[in-house]
Amino acid sequence: MRYFGTDGVRGVAGVDLTADLAYRLGRAAGLAFRPGNVLVAQDTRLSGPALAAACASGLAAAGCDVDLAGVLPSPAVSHLVVQSGYGLGCVVSASHNPPPDNGIKFYGRDGLKLSVADEERVESLLEAKPRAGPGGKVAPYPAAEEGYLAFLRERGAGLSLAGVKIVLDCAHGATARVAPMLFADLGADLVLLSAEPDGARINATGAAAMDAVAAAVPAQRADLGIAFDGDGDRALFVDGRGDVVEGDRLMAALAPYLLGWNELSSPRVVFTVLANLGAERYLSARGFRVERVPVGDRNVAWAMREGGSDLGGEPSGHIIYRPWAVTGDGILTALLVLRVLIRVGTDLGSLVAPVPLYPQVRADVLVADREAALADPRVQAAIQAAKAQLDGTGRLVVRPSGTQRLIRIMAEGPDETVLHGAVDPIADALASQRIDTQRTLQT
Repeated sequence: MRYFGTDGVRGVAGVDLTADLAYRLGRAAGLAFRPGNVLVAQDTRLSGPALAAACASGLAAAGCDVDLAGVLPSPAVSHLVVQSGYGLGCVVSASHNPPPDNGIKFYGRDGLKLSVADEERVESLLEAKPRAGPGGKVAPYPAAEEGYLAFLRERGAGLSLAGVKIVLDCAHGATARVAPMLFADLGADLVLLSAEPDGARINATGAAAMDAVAAAVPAQRADLGIAFDGDGDRALFVDGRGDVVEGDRLMAALAPYLLGWNELSSPRVVFTVLANLGAERYLSARGFRVERVPVGDRNVAWAMREGGSDLGGEPSGHIIYRPWAVTGDGILTALLVLRVLIRVGTDLGSLVAPVPLYPQVRADVLVADREAALADPRVQAAIQAAKAQLDGTGRLVVRPSGTQRLIRIMAEGPDETVLHGAVDPIADALASQRIDTQRTLQT
């Protein structure tokens, strides 16, 4: 496909994603699905209002009635589409991408992101013209925020956070209003970071940049930190010592408790290929079946539906708990984690301590052309050499990002030196394509 990636259409607003393209995407989606009524929301990016208006105009041109929810987390649209009977949901957001970017993604009437086949249908109709006739209506829908809060309060019913001190980082994004209201209502003692909606600073902190919340938790003597990304579909956590807890380790720690309480229907968990091998082996030793799928929360959600799994997600903090929702929701994930911590009577660091983690070395290489970079014979030779080096002792993942012009490299195994020896030659082989590289070690 030309426009859709792993999470909708994304690009630099006004350059890759123009108002004209937003209009044509809305019109094409309206023609493809004939949804009747559509809910549209956005994050706080400066380009959001114009792109949302353009997309809504395209939907109306295709005969759809459009409710404009304003700034609201992406998962809120998924939930409200199902609860309120919308035929389609649309979110204008680039999630964890930097402020100049924006994106458009659609949710079907089942609350799931569109399948690849449905995205192909939309692309095939980008140049199609609607039949002559009256267009649909476009109207503001401010009640959407309260509808989402009611949905969250229902999932948090009976949870008291009195005496729990939380550093809450809203990344200047779509959770900046609703998350502080919800957790304050539950009695939490909140220390707020980046809780001002500000599209010029979206993702400067939060799940895409954890340093601020990791420093604030021990400095404030908080029990834990919770960091959302710009559109609120994922959350990462920080324990009382300031250590970041990623989604794969967190799910491995939660799953045995949830199964023991009959809150999972089966001992099955869905991970992506990036999940830590230590988390998988921890679950396997406890009788769980772990399924791995390609990166992307859509892949996780569809695999969970097809396989009957109730828990799945990504290290990046996209976590889906199907008894509550069919899509990743950072605020819901936080409610789930807090409920388990209080019921078990433990802290976050102690909860995840039994789950071992293998060291991982990652490199993100910014390139001009992802396909050309991966097809380079020097890169392919470096990849094959790295696989041979890790054979039997670790694993290697090299993939193009579905949302940014990055080649992502990850090697995992027991020996950090060997991991660097696998990753560095691949990054070096990409030198002719490279704009910048960032390497990280995770243990």
